Formats: sequence, structure tokens, C-alpha cells
Amino acid sequence: ERKAKHEAEVEEEKKRQDKQRRDKERKKKRRAREQEKEKLQNATEEFEAQFKLTWSGKIAREWFALEFAPDEVKDDRDIVLGAINQNGLAFQWCSEDLKEDQNLILLACANSFGEALQWADTTLYEDKDFMLKAAMAHIQSLKFLDEELREDGDFIKTCIEKANWNALAYADKELLKNERLILEACRIRGLCLRYAAKDLHEDRYICLSAVRQDWRAMQYVAKSLLTDREICAEASKQSWHAFACLPASMRADRQFAHDAVAESWAALQYVSAELKADRELAKAALQQSWQALELMDPKFKSDKEFAMMAVGETPDALKHIDPKLLDDKELLKLAVKQDWRAFQMATPRLRDDDELLKIALEQDPNAFKFASERLKQEMAYIQPVMSNEWVAVQHSVMPLFPGYVDDGLSHPYWLSISAGPPARKAVRRRPHKGSEFLAKDGTTAAPPPGAPAPAPQTTTVVTTVTTTTTTVVQ
Repeated sequence: ERKAKHEAEVEEEKKRQDKQRRDKERKKKRRAREQEKEKLQNATEEFEAQFKLTWSGKIAREWFALEFAPDEVKDDRDIVLGAINQNGLAFQWCSEDLKEDQNLILLACANSFGEALQWADTTLYEDKDFMLKAAMAHIQSLKFLDEELREDGDFIKTCIEKANWNALAYADKELLKNERLILEACRIRGLCLRYAAKDLHEDRYICLSAVRQDWRAMQYVAKSLLTDREICAEASKQSWHAFACLPASMRADRQFAHDAVAESWAALQYVSAELKADRELAKAALQQSWQALELMDPKFKSDKEFAMMAVGETPDALKHIDPKLLDDKELLKLAVKQDWRAFQMATPRLRDDDELLKIALEQDPNAFKFASERLKQEMAYIQPVMSNEWVAVQHSVMPLFPGYVDDGLSHPYWLSISAGPPARKAVRRRPHKGSEFLAKDGTTAAPPPGAPAPAPQTTTVVTTVTTTTTTVVQ
């Protein structure tokens, strides 16, 4: 009994110890899971914090977020400055205190085409110094200019000098009729003639001053003054583009045309038809660019001297000259020396020229493609071509194996490839049943076994010539 009782106690102790061990393991695993969950939660919060933007971050990303920001953010000068740097229209949402900052206003005007000035204090519209700075930031800021300043000629003149000549567009209409102001403005910038009153567009002295400063003022000169030689001369001195703005009577003037073409060959397209036929003028244009060949009188396209000048610059000029000149060896030789591809433009007579072919083959073996069929048969050309680029032999019409007659590569075969598909030939057919056969000695041979007897009143003649057989049935 004591032994049994002892064994029971030992067994019970073992069970208790096992239970304690399992409880410890369970608690340890629970603690590990809780720690892992806590780490994961911390990592998630850190990850989300990286993408959680503050108001400064939102506004730095999109300037119009300033509209929905709290008042303390709208009163932050650095945040507002970042928004205005993106777009000056953000100025409308900043605080009232910041709207009195002139530096912010000028920056907003520069970044909003002057539109931000509408949210500034209206008393600034009367301030000369500030409005001048606003015009320098962007000229369209003057749309908010006070009426008194619009009538101030000295202020408008200062804006033209320091800001932009378009300041004249915001001046009072009566001020635009002032000859003295318009004359001074045109001397500063000739394009100011655009805003002058219509009557002043006919004033010769004002127009001359404007064109003298900038030839583009010619577009605002009255039609009655477009034929004034002095005004046209002042415009033509500055740029050949002014020559295109002149009336037809002035563009027919040889001196104006010569000055314009001397500056740029492209002016040749604006000269009169009579001057396009002038040899000296056309030659002056061609010396600048071969493309002038397209603009001059067609008669010069058949002139060898002009063709040599154009081709000497580039072989592409061969496409624009008279096709009759393509038969001139000297001209083609000059072109082929520059580019072997010009050999294909030659006439059939020059494609048969050994000298031109040699010049072209020195640059590229593929020039053999454009040679005449006589030259394509010359082994003196075929072998060098094969040694440089064997694929170019496809352009040859010479048999590769002249010792063999029936090798399928004879001269007629290559000739058929180069000259096009051969004519349709008669198909060789087997003799019909019942026809007579010829023996090797030429006598009539007996028909093969099983052949039917020949039909009555039928004569068959069989003629054999080398490789072809002709059968005639009567």
C-alpha cells in the first residue's frame, strides 16, 4: 500500500510539473506573439507617418491647397511664398496682413500675368513707383492703372523705357493722338506705332523714325507711305525679311532686290518675275545655296554654268536641273566624285562610260547596279566588285561558269533577270499516242509495245533540233 501510494504521488508530481512546463511555454508563445504584433503596429505607424502630409507639404505639392488651409497656415509667409512661386493666383488666399507685403504682390504679379494685383489694396493703383515696379514685373499689371496715371505721358514713357513698349496699350486714347509722345515712343521702340492713332500712321516723319528703330513697324505704316523709297530703304538695311513686306513696285527695284539677295538667297522668292530672270542676281543667290535653283527663272536650270555651281555644292541639285544636262559627262563626273549615288541619275549613254563607273566603284561596289549591260558583262569589273562585296555580283549579267552551256547561268539567263521577265515560251509536251518515233539513226522506229495503230489519212513529221522537238500533224 505504501509503495502504491508513493508511486501515485510520484505520478501526480510528474503531471503537475508537465502542466507547469506547458503553461510556461504557452505564456512564452503568447508574449512572443504580443511583441511581434506590437512591432508590426509600430512599423505600420511609421510607414503611414511617411505619407501623412502636413499643410506645408500639401501646399508645396499643390498651390491651390492654400484655399482650404487654416488661418495660421495662410499667415505663414514661407508657406505662402512657396505657393506664390508656383502660381501667383495663390495670393488671393493669403492673410490680410500678407496682402500688404509689396514684395509678395510683385512676385505674384510676375507669376500670374499681372492678375494677382486685383487682390491688392486699390490705393496702390495710384502709386507711380509701385505701378512702375508692377509693370516691370509684368506689363499686364497696368490694366489696373489709375485713370490719372493713364493720362500721364511721362509715366507711360518711363514704362516704355524701363518695362515694355506695350505699356502704350494702357494709355488714355487722347494720349495716343499726341504726336510728341508717339514720336518719342517710336524712337525708343519702333513697334509703338501699333498703338498710335490712325492719323499718325500717315505721318511720314513718325513712320520713318519707327521703321528706322525696328523694320517690323512696316506692318503698321499706312499704305500711302509703303512706296516711300527712304522708308523702304531703312527697312531693307536691317533685314532681308523687310523686303517681303514691300509692295510689288518696290520689290521690282533692282537695288532693293540685290541688297536683299546679297543678305539671304531666300529673298529671291519675293523679287519680281523680271528680276528672277536677271543672271547676276540669280548667280548671287546660287553662290549662297544650291536651293536657290528652285526659286530662279526656269531658263537657268538648263544653264551649264549654274548647274556646275549647284552640283559642286551637292549632287542633290541634279534633281532640279534640266534633264538634258544629265547627259553632260563633265557635270556627272563632278557629281559622282562627291557621291556615287549620282551615277544613277546619268543617261544610258553615260552609264556605259568606263571612267564614270570606275569613279563610282571606288566609293561603293553597289554602284555596279546602275552600269550598262555591256559593262556588267566585263570580268574586269565583276572580279573587283566580288572581292570588295560579293553580294554586288547579283547585278552582273556575265555567266559564272562559261565552260558549261546548260548550267542555267548563261548570259540569256542573267539578261532575263536584269531586263525583266522573259517572254512566254511554248511548253514542251510528250508526243500523243499513235505518233511515230525516230530512231537514233533517223529512221522510223517501231512504236512502243501497246501503242495503238496510227489513224488513217494522217501524216506525222517529227523534227529534232538539238534539245527541242517540233511535231506537226496534218
